[in-house]
Amino acid sequence: MMYPNTGNMGLPVVLYAFGSAGFAYGITVMVTVSLFQFTLGAVLNSQGNPLKTLVKTPTVYAIAISMALLLTDTALPPWLANTVDLMSGFTVPLMLITLGVSLASIQVKNLRSGLGFSLVRVPLAAGVAWLIAGWVGLPPLAQSILVLQMCMPVAVFNYLFAQRAQREPVYVASLVFCSTLLALFYLPVLLALLM
Repeated sequence: MMYPNTGNMGLPVVLYAFGSAGFAYGITVMVTVSLFQFTLGAVLNSQGNPLKTLVKTPTVYAIAISMALLLTDTALPPWLANTVDLMSGFTVPLMLITLGVSLASIQVKNLRSGLGFSLVRVPLAAGVAWLIAGWVGLPPLAQSILVLQMCMPVAVFNYLFAQRAQREPVYVASLVFCSTLLALFYLPVLLALLM
C-alpha cells in the first residue's frame, strides 16, 4: 500500500508539468521507489524466509543486469533488446486485467476504507516528502517532483504483492481504485501549488 504509481502515472504527469528538466528527477524517484518496492517490498510480503523470497524475485536480477549494462556502457543485441521490449509491454495490460478481476469482487465497506486511507495518505505523503526533501537539501524543482511523485495513487504492483502473499488483496485493490479516482481531483490542486 505504501508504494505510489511513480512510473506509469507519475512520469507522464512530471513530464507534462515540469518538462524535460524535471523528467530526470522524476525518473530518479521512480527508479528509487521501484528498487525499494521489489527488494524491501518483496521481503516484507514474504511468507517464511525473506531471503528466499528475494532470491526468487526476478526484478532483483533485472536490476543487477541493468546496472551492469549501464555501468559498462554495454548494449543488448538487437534481437534480445526487442524481445525484452515486447515482454515488458505485456506487464501493464496483465496487471490491469488482474486488478480488474479483483475489483469485480470489491464490497462497499472496502471502498469506504480505501477512500479513507487515500484521504489520509496523500497529505501525509506530501508532508513527509516535503520534509525529507528539505532535510536532504534538494533544489526546489527536485523537491516539487519528489512531493508530486510520492502523492501519486497506490501502484497496481501493491495489489500483485498482496495477491501473491494472500494478504487482503481485495482491500489493496480498493486502495488502488480509490486513490486513482481521487487523483482526478487532488492532482490538479497539487500541481497548481507545486508549480
